[in-house]
Order: sequence, then C-alpha cells, then structure tokens
Amino acid sequence: MPEVIAHAPQGWKNEHLDNVVIKVESEKEDPGMSLSEKERRSAWARLLAKVYEIHPFVCPKCSSDMEIIAIIMNPGEIRKILQHLDKIERSPPGINTTSLN
Repeated sequence: MPEVIAHAPQGWKNEHLDNVVIKVESEKEDPGMSLSEKERRSAWARLLAKVYEIHPFVCPKCSSDMEIIAIIMNPGEIRKILQHLDKIERSPPGINTTSLN
C-alpha cells in the first residue's frame, strides 16, 4: 500500500496523510532503476491501452489529454456521484443506483 500512496497526487496526500512521510524502499535501494512519475504514468497507460484497448488519459469525446485530479475513497461520496450521474442519465453501464441506498 505505501507504493500506491507514494504515487498519489500531492493534494490528496496533503489532505489525507497529515504530513506523513512515505518511503518506497525498492526505489531507494537501486536509484538507477527509478523512473520519473511521468514515465510511470505513461507506461501504465500504454499497458492499459494494449490489454484493454482503451486509452485512460485521452478524452473519448475530444481526444485531448486528461489527468487524475482526485481519488475518491468514501463510499458515501461515490454513492452520491453515481446517483447524480443516474439522475442526469449518464450513469456507467451495469450500475443499479436504486440498490445503493
């Protein structure tokens, strides 16, 4: 889990971790193997594109670049978002928002 938290956006870390320092040991042991954050994201996006035939950081409507701006982990907030999307008829396929109450 520290590896995931280490790569989270700085704003999320500031809000949720109260200035806790997270070290990823594998990167500290071999500095020659470390990749920049941009290279990691690019590799992850390429793998998703190859395996699932999707491009996670490209807007499906206008083809412009997108980036992650938030990680929502609170189930109540996720429920509100899904219910709102259902209300405006843009909910993800396969989601039954009536069962989320």
